[in-house]
Amino acid sequence: MDFEALKVEIDGEVATITLNRPAQRNALNRRMRDELRYFLSDIAPTVKVAVVTGAGDVFCAGMDLKEPIGRGEGEDQWGFFQRLFNSPTIFIGALNGPVVGAGLTFLTAFDLAVADPKAVFSLPQVKIGIFGGVAATMLHLYVPKKVIAEMSLTGIPLTAERAREVGMINAISAPGAYLEEATALATHIAQFESGVLRVGKHVIQNLPVDHERRDGAVRVVREGTELNLPQSEDRILDTPYGGNR
Repeated sequence: MDFEALKVEIDGEVATITLNRPAQRNALNRRMRDELRYFLSDIAPTVKVAVVTGAGDVFCAGMDLKEPIGRGEGEDQWGFFQRLFNSPTIFIGALNGPVVGAGLTFLTAFDLAVADPKAVFSLPQVKIGIFGGVAATMLHLYVPKKVIAEMSLTGIPLTAERAREVGMINAISAPGAYLEEATALATHIAQFESGVLRVGKHVIQNLPVDHERRDGAVRVVREGTELNLPQSEDRILDTPYGGNR
């Protein structure tokens, strides 16, 4: 596939993906989803870690609202983010600027994230009469409910510092060093054995909140039944001890 909405670079076992629609503030459209699906199916299996950043001053401004909404659009979007979330590859966000709407859904699908100090995080859809349901739903995996309410019911963005405080991101880089720091983290992770990384990601993604189901999840891994990865694409979301809680 020829990439248009993305730029993809491979360095050993680390891939760097740049959302490459700067004139549209890297808004997510069907072409970008299709290219990312191709990456997940044909390139991701050859690398251990993928770093995702944005071209220009914005990481992702959300869905491309200028693109006509086709039949089954919502289902297609949800299926895409499920697939990204479920990928065995470790994804690290290198957040160069505002993370808005669907940009936040990207963030929830990443395993780790490093943000530039100027990055802000927002669910502004309420201002145009829309509820950002996919992003808000997946944010429940990471941040308290009241933080989601603060974002989705007010439309007021969080600063990078606030996002780090609530656990939405891992680190704030030095100004302009977001990609360098995220790549250094990716290179560090890539030195470890692929199977260990896949199992580790599976356990982390599936960690439930109640003790009984948590013990069951840990027992499954201890007994070795999750060591023969990869599994089917729906192995994480919508499983008895995973998915949206």
